[in-house]
Amino acid sequence: MNYAFYLVFPFLLISSQMGPSPQFSLEEGLVAYYSFNRCDARDDSGGGSEGILYGNVGCWCGIEDDGLLFDGNQSFVTFTGAVNRYFTTSDFTLSFYFKPNQYTIFPQSMLSKRVECDEEHMLDIQLDQNLNQVDTDFHETPAKDFPELSPELSAAGWQHFVLVRRDFSAYTYINGELVRRSRRCSGVDISNEALLSFANSPCVDRGGARRFKGVLDELRVYDRPLSEAEVKALYQHFPIEKAEQDCFS
Repeated sequence: MNYAFYLVFPFLLISSQMGPSPQFSLEEGLVAYYSFNRCDARDDSGGGSEGILYGNVGCWCGIEDDGLLFDGNQSFVTFTGAVNRYFTTSDFTLSFYFKPNQYTIFPQSMLSKRVECDEEHMLDIQLDQNLNQVDTDFHETPAKDFPELSPELSAAGWQHFVLVRRDFSAYTYINGELVRRSRRCSGVDISNEALLSFANSPCVDRGGARRFKGVLDELRVYDRPLSEAEVKALYQHFPIEKAEQDCFS
């Protein structure tokens, strides 16, 4: 009697019922990638969308190796080049990790692509600690937008935020989990001439927002919508549970 067959067969049966494990290429469609591991804002994808640091941008422990430390006062970064072409009417995915270092009653400016502090052709992502959420404003006009897209945060400390636009829908994820989805029957055009930036929304000071104080790490921009499984797989590369919590240690 072939006992080895009986030992292996249950495993084969379970494996066949589960199906093959999905394989993802998280480099496919990646148009800009900023690891910040050299304490600058170079585009590690090789696409040439280099970032420019302003003010007192420091270096601190990131979610993986180093991240950029913003002082909440004068420091911010703008991103030049081709990365700015993908915020129009087309699909995209925006992914980054952040860790705030202060509590404030004012919204803190994070990623934005916005000319003026209004609701015309704009994308603006701000941290609102009063409501414990990431305000995600995605507007063509005040009346034409993706509503109710701002995800709530379940804890303090490191967070992984992802915004996905797919056709007439938009999705926001926190730490690999889908939290909000929004849909319009027609597209939302956010085309504008502003540069993508972090901690530099035009609503800083004038619109009541403040610059972000804390750490930014692992910023990625794709020219395609990542699936829910791909977002989860991306998060599993650097889950927040493994982040260095104390840079001095």
